[in-house]
Amino acid sequence: MMIEKESIKVVISDKAYPLPIEMRPLWRICLIIISIAVVSGEKKYLDVKKVNILVWMIIRKLRWVEYENYLLGRASDIPLVSVDTATYKAVEFSMSKNFVELKDGRLYLSSKGKDLYEVLVENGIMIDEIDFLKKFGKKLSNDKLKGLTGGFL
Repeated sequence: MMIEKESIKVVISDKAYPLPIEMRPLWRICLIIISIAVVSGEKKYLDVKKVNILVWMIIRKLRWVEYENYLLGRASDIPLVSVDTATYKAVEFSMSKNFVELKDGRLYLSSKGKDLYEVLVENGIMIDEIDFLKKFGKKLSNDKLKGLTGGFL
């Protein structure tokens, strides 16, 4: 029995392939920056785990009411959150581009990170996300964080 070989014609296109915003590093870097800037107050640092959960929450806008109810103690059901490796990659990019510094498990905003935050605010970028963090971000206490993660983070 003889097997016929088929040839495959390769087609290369210059057409752009859209990358979903969730996978764009600069977008996640900005989410990290606003989380630290808004929630930390004057100290300008947050625990890496808390940043990861905050970014998880603000990415999922359709679930904000669920997160709000949990953070304000109006719901006993614990909403779904998870570790997001894309956010950890964005943390690494943030560090390599000197937007944040990592010390003792905390992310500190650098002067470059503070400048980026100011650019976002001055240009009205991520307004909804910043408002969510202002209203509810500080409600993510260590006890709430443990509840969300089952005590693993």
